[in-house]
Amino acid sequence: MSRSPTRSFHGERSNAYLSWTAVVVALLIGGWAVFDGRFHELVFATSLAAIVLLPAIALESERAALPWEISMLALLPLFGAVVVSDPLARQLTLYAGASVLALALTLEVHALTEIRLERFLAAAFVTMLSAGIAAVWATLTWFQDLVAGTSIIASNDEVMLLLIAATAAGPVAGTVFDRYYRQFPGEELVSAPVDGVEEELFAAKTGADDHPTLEERIPISSGAQRGLLWAMRGALVAMVGYGIVAPDSDTISNAGSMLVVSVLPVGLRRRYDLPFDTGFVLWITLVAFLHALGSVYFYEHTFWWHNLTHPLSATLVGAIGYVVIRSLDELREEIHVPPSLVPSFVVLFVLSLGVFWEIGEFTFDLLAERFSLSMPLSQHGLADTMSDIVFNTVGAIVVAVWGLPYLAPVTDAITDRLATVSESRNLPGDW
Repeated sequence: MSRSPTRSFHGERSNAYLSWTAVVVALLIGGWAVFDGRFHELVFATSLAAIVLLPAIALESERAALPWEISMLALLPLFGAVVVSDPLARQLTLYAGASVLALALTLEVHALTEIRLERFLAAAFVTMLSAGIAAVWATLTWFQDLVAGTSIIASNDEVMLLLIAATAAGPVAGTVFDRYYRQFPGEELVSAPVDGVEEELFAAKTGADDHPTLEERIPISSGAQRGLLWAMRGALVAMVGYGIVAPDSDTISNAGSMLVVSVLPVGLRRRYDLPFDTGFVLWITLVAFLHALGSVYFYEHTFWWHNLTHPLSATLVGAIGYVVIRSLDELREEIHVPPSLVPSFVVLFVLSLGVFWEIGEFTFDLLAERFSLSMPLSQHGLADTMSDIVFNTVGAIVVAVWGLPYLAPVTDAITDRLATVSESRNLPGDW
């Protein structure tokens, strides 16, 4: 009988022996790393062992394991780090190896849940997961440095190189995932394929039915909410006016773009009849207003303002991620994300996009230094980068745990409209 990826999780004895061997080797290297003071090797070895053991724990069977070649492949970065003498080269090797762990986790999610992803989306998921794993590792290392007074990550340039290594290796691992999948024509990597969840069923499973709107939840009247909304828009207009008079192009661009963000929901409501209630628009406008204030003054003169705006901005990014996930689930038969996994996907979406954003800022800094340019985005050291990642994650968790029911009406309206457009384009004679 030929072995498929799913069968590996359900009982091939030889496959399980090889995967357990990988766990033992990883734990031995992790133990050596403890005594030798190698934090990155310890974190990688612990992560590898946990991921390889996950199928056995989930299925309550010692014979349930990853495909052995994936388990062994995950050991290679650990072996490389043991052999390489240069500290930065060791760290880069391990962070690039995060992509292999992301590949392994993607296979496990497919085999152990009802999730179903098209190949292109699965490859993208591997890349996002690789960036997310790297961000978690970097955060743990940064906390270790703060608590113990060490300098495992010595500079912002170093942490950025590590994040770039993991992110760049992600598409390679995603391609490996796709090629590995192609070895098994007709086989599914999922344990129980199901259709996308309809709006009513999804609402019931997530508690979105009969949930109060954000306008109803905010403890002030609708009139007061509208008053605050217009006050902040007026302040944004004043900032643009100040930028014109000063003149200050950065103020004009930042305040102007945030003013557009504030009025965009109103335009979408009028054009496409999307149900943005006053509380929802107030939330979006508040985020835009605080960011504009920071750009005009507070980012430069305080150390804490960006710690306020980053989690708030992350809630908006999480909302976008939620809309994307739900739309793909409802509109593509080949894609299904169980409601129980949606919050985790939202957090991963925000975390990985935060890493991509930091890489973009780092790139802008390099270009600005190389060509003596003034860039709209920049980094301000290791603490700035790591606190951005931490507070982005806080915002993602907030929207994933408490915010999804407030997004359901808008998301349902968007998916309904997209479905209508898709159906109209597929009608005979439309082309």
